[in-house]
Amino acid sequence: MKRRNLAEKYCPVARASAQIVDGWTFVILREIFLGNARFSGLEKQSGMSPRSLTLRLRLLEDNGILERRASGEGGSGRHYALTDKGHGLWPALITLKQWGETWCGPWAEDEATLRTEHRGTDHEMHAILVCQTCGEPVSTHTTRTVLSKCMKAERKAAQAR
Repeated sequence: MKRRNLAEKYCPVARASAQIVDGWTFVILREIFLGNARFSGLEKQSGMSPRSLTLRLRLLEDNGILERRASGEGGSGRHYALTDKGHGLWPALITLKQWGETWCGPWAEDEATLRTEHRGTDHEMHAILVCQTCGEPVSTHTTRTVLSKCMKAERKAAQAR
């Protein structure tokens, strides 16, 4: 299956993957969340070629994750800003960061490479998933996934091919 067909699947993971594209997208998002929102800064910090960066930024714009804005008064050029949909990716980026810290080291420093602090408290924030109904922490060991009728039908059709 081609990547562009993911957007047509009846699955939120597949559709989200079609919009995120690849790992470079998370590097771009990291930079924008860090306040680096101009093309030149994104190019330097990501190490991407101008063409690759342009293609990914355009796709993020087309998918409503980023928008280009004119720089503030007196500023020249444009910068990229997260939309509400883009801000919605923050939890995914934070949990990916935490996973990388745990599983992708070793790290040269004794402290976290990127420290996320809870504003107003200055203590380091560590994201956890909790059940919105009871407030208990959840993991793969304490949850199960239930497929909708449409998703079951799509999976059955794919199996028959």
